[in-house]
Amino acid sequence: MTGATGWLLSDLAEEIERALAEGGAGDGRLVEGRATAVKASPERGNSSKVVVGTSCLPPHFSTVAHPHEAEEVSVVLSGGGWMDIAGTPHTLQPGGVLLAPSNLPHQAHSGPDGLTVLWLLAPPGSEARGLVEADDQAEASI
Repeated sequence: MTGATGWLLSDLAEEIERALAEGGAGDGRLVEGRATAVKASPERGNSSKVVVGTSCLPPHFSTVAHPHEAEEVSVVLSGGGWMDIAGTPHTLQPGGVLLAPSNLPHQAHSGPDGLTVLWLLAPPGSEARGLVEADDQAEASI
C-alpha cells in the first residue's frame, strides 16, 4: 500500500460529473448508465481495508437493486434523490450521510438534478464487480 492519499470533495464531484457528461473522465467510467470511479481500494494498491469511490447518476435515474457484504456509507455531494434500503426509502440531499447495512438490498434513485455521491465500502471486495463491468463496457465500446 502507498502512503496517505487525499482529495477535495469539489474536485471529486467535478471529475465524476464530467465522467458522466463525457462518457468517462479521470478515473470515472460509465457502469450501468451511471458514472463510477474507484479512488482507493486494495485493487488500486492505495488501501487495504476500505474502498473510496464516487458515483454520478443522471436525472431521474435508478440503479439496479443489489446487496453486498460490505457496509456502504454514502455522502451526498450534489443533487438529490432517495435510496431504498430493504424497501424503506431514505432521502438523499447535499451534505447528507447514509449507511446501507451489509447484505441488505438497496437501490439509489436520483431526482431532477441528478445525484453525485462519495461512497465508502468496508470490507473491500464489492467494488470489483463495478471495476470489471466498467472494463467490459470500455472494451465493448471499442
